[in-house]
Amino acid sequence: MSSKVAGALRIAAAMTVVVSLAAAGYLGRSPWIVVVATPALTLLYALGKFRQWQMVWRAGGMKSIGLSVLATLPVQLGLGYVLYLLGRGLASLVAPTPSAAFGSGDVLGVGLMFLICLACSLAIIKLEGSATVLQDAGTAHATAQTRPLAEEVELDMDQRPLTPETFFKSPGYWRPDPLREALEGRGKRVAKPALAASNAQIAATEERLGIRLPEGLRALYRVMDGGYVGALYVPLKRVPGPVYDDWRGAFSIDYSSLSPLKNLRTVRAHYEDFTHDPADMPAHADTLLVLQARYGDMTLLDYSRPGEPQVSIVDFDRNGALTDITFETFDAFFRALRRPKEEEARPFRRELFRSKPLGDLPKDRRASVFWGGGPHPFVNLAKGRDDGCRPKAMADEVLIDETQARIGAKLPEAIKDLWRARNGGDVAYRFLEDGPDGELEPFEELAPMEYVVTLAELSRRIDFPPGETPWHESIAEADKLVVLNAKRDALVLLDFRREGDPLLLVVDDFEGSGIDNARVFADIDAFIGKLRKFERSPLLPLQL
Repeated sequence: MSSKVAGALRIAAAMTVVVSLAAAGYLGRSPWIVVVATPALTLLYALGKFRQWQMVWRAGGMKSIGLSVLATLPVQLGLGYVLYLLGRGLASLVAPTPSAAFGSGDVLGVGLMFLICLACSLAIIKLEGSATVLQDAGTAHATAQTRPLAEEVELDMDQRPLTPETFFKSPGYWRPDPLREALEGRGKRVAKPALAASNAQIAATEERLGIRLPEGLRALYRVMDGGYVGALYVPLKRVPGPVYDDWRGAFSIDYSSLSPLKNLRTVRAHYEDFTHDPADMPAHADTLLVLQARYGDMTLLDYSRPGEPQVSIVDFDRNGALTDITFETFDAFFRALRRPKEEEARPFRRELFRSKPLGDLPKDRRASVFWGGGPHPFVNLAKGRDDGCRPKAMADEVLIDETQARIGAKLPEAIKDLWRARNGGDVAYRFLEDGPDGELEPFEELAPMEYVVTLAELSRRIDFPPGETPWHESIAEADKLVVLNAKRDALVLLDFRREGDPLLLVVDDFEGSGIDNARVFADIDAFIGKLRKFERSPLLPLQL
C-alpha cells in the first residue's frame, strides 16, 4: 500500500513542477522565474534520487556533492526553460501577452511550488525508506505470499531473528588454543584469553579508537570477544526472494566472523597495511571502523556523521566507495541479519566408505595400520621451534617408563602397543559405529608420548583470565585424568579416578560443559577393536 501512495506522490510532485513552470510561461511571468526556480528544482531532483545522492556523498563527500550539483544545475535550468517556453508557445496561440517584469509574486510562486514538492518528497522518503536503509527485515510472510511458484530456491533463509546468544557459532580458528599450546609447550606458560570481553576491555578499545561502540555491538562482545558467526546475510529488498541477488553477505561471507576487540581498526589502518598512496584511500577512511574485512569486502561502522554510527557493507575492490547497503543503526542491521537454513544431510551409505573393524585384523597388524601415513603434526611443529621438543618416531620402553613415572599411572597395554608402532600423529582408524547419528569420530590424531600429561599439570601451565577457575581446581582429581590429545574444545583422556582399568573419555565441548558430558568407554581394547578407517568399497561405482 505504501508503495502505491509513494508512486502517487511522485506523480503529484512531477505534475506540480510541470504545471507551475508551464503556467508561468502561459501567464507571461518573467523568464527570470526559471533561474530562481533552478536551485529548488535541483534540490527536488536530489530528494527524488535520494539513494544515488547518498552514494555520491559516501564516495567523495562534499567535493563529490558539489561537482554533482554543478552538473545538475544546467540540466534543471534547461528543463525549466523548456516547460516555460511550452507555456509561452501555448499562450501565443490562444491569448498572446507580453512578459511581465520579475517581482515578488514570482518568488512566492516558486516558493509555493517548492514547498508542495518538498512535502511530497519527504513523504515519499518516509514511505519507501531510503533504499540504502532497511529498518525492518521482518518480511517472511510477505516473501512467502509473493514468491513465484516456479522460482528456484538458491538461498533458503531461516526467518527467525538472531539474538546475542545465537549470533556466534564458535570462537573461531584464529583464537588462541590454550589446550593445544599448553600440550605442545611441555611446560611453557600459556595465556588463556577470556571467551567474553569485559566492560573494561570494551572501554579500553573505545578509548584506543576514540569512539563509542553501539550498545547492541557491546552486548555481542560481552557474549564472545569476536568469533565465527557462520553465513549471515541481509536483504537488499523489502520482499527478498530465495535468490542470491536479493541478499548481501555480511561479515565478509568467506570469513564470516566478527573481529575481536583488539583487532578493531579503521579503514585507513587496514589500507596502510599495503598502501600509503592517498589516492588509494577511500573517503572518510578515518571514520570507518572495520568489523570484518576480506580484501575490499568490508562490514563497517560509519562514524562520519554525528550521533550513532551507521552500518555499511561495501566492496571497495568491486564498487569503489559505493555501499551495497547501509543501515541507520547497528540495531537495525542486527534485526535484518538472517542465516540460511541448514541443508538436510544427503544420504550417506557409510558401509561403502568404511573398512572392516580394526579388531577383525590379526592382532600383530593392528598397531601398524592404526596410524595414518600423513605428516606428523607434533613433529612438524617441533622442527619449527627447534627447542629440543621433537618427539621420537616410536615409543621405546625407556620413553614408556618415563611417561608412566611422569603421570603417576600405568598405561593400558593396548595404548602402549599403539605408541610402540608410531609415537603419536594422525590416526587412520578413527571412526566408530556409535553416537546419535550412527557414527562418532573420537579423534583425528593423538599426542606423542613425550607430550602425554595429566589434566592438572596441563592446567598449571596456563594463566587463566580473571574470574575463571583453573581446571585443576574445578575438576575433581584432575591429576588422575591423563591427556592423550587436546585440540580446541576436544579432549581424549584416560580416567584413573577409579580402581582397576582406566576409562577412556572423549570430550567434544570442554569449554562449555567440561567433562560432564564426555563419551565414556570402559573397555579400551573393545573400543580400539571397533574403530574403522575411510576405505572406498571395491564394489562402489566410479560415479555415485
